[in-house]
Amino acid sequence: MPRDRAAANGAPAAPAPARPRERRTLTRADWIGTAVEALARDGLRAVAVEPLAERLGATKGSFYWHFRDRNALLQAAVEHWEATVIDESIARLEEIADPIERHNATVELLNGSPKDVKIFLVLLWNADHVVIAPAIERIVRKRMAYSQRLREQAGLTPDQAERSALHAYSVWLGLQLLRQAVPGAVPEDLSGETLSDYVAQLGRQAVGL
Repeated sequence: MPRDRAAANGAPAAPAPARPRERRTLTRADWIGTAVEALARDGLRAVAVEPLAERLGATKGSFYWHFRDRNALLQAAVEHWEATVIDESIARLEEIADPIERHNATVELLNGSPKDVKIFLVLLWNADHVVIAPAIERIVRKRMAYSQRLREQAGLTPDQAERSALHAYSVWLGLQLLRQAVPGAVPEDLSGETLSDYVAQLGRQAVGL
């Protein structure tokens, strides 16, 4: 006996409704990348389960499949940023043989990505956070150690190089903090390449290059 009226009348059966396309399974890297972008865009408060899940079109269950809690994601995101922006950058810079060229490349890199500057400042502003505190200490020490090595290779003694690195990094960091905290405090002509040139000049003077 026919199953439906269309079959009874000899008409072809209606095609079965198409299954909805399955959503791509999110990976741990998807969550980390989205957390880094949120950190740069809206700061620490944006790295939270619900807004990230909404941005990814995912459920909170997907999050908890990869991470124990928010702090676990935050730690993974910060460590990913540290490895790619700090560790890999320092490794590339140290391949440059000429100290002056390497110094200029360092300053250009520090100022070349507003996104990375913003992330670093967000970390600095939240240095009392249980996850961020050890990360910001590692990052600053890595940068300072690299800067000191650069100056020693340029001929300074270890003590001179340490003081010079501290001076140059303090200038750069102070300018960045002023630009973020008090818009307009840093003259407009100290931006982009001009800011890089200015910091590079101060650094070379401190090093004696």
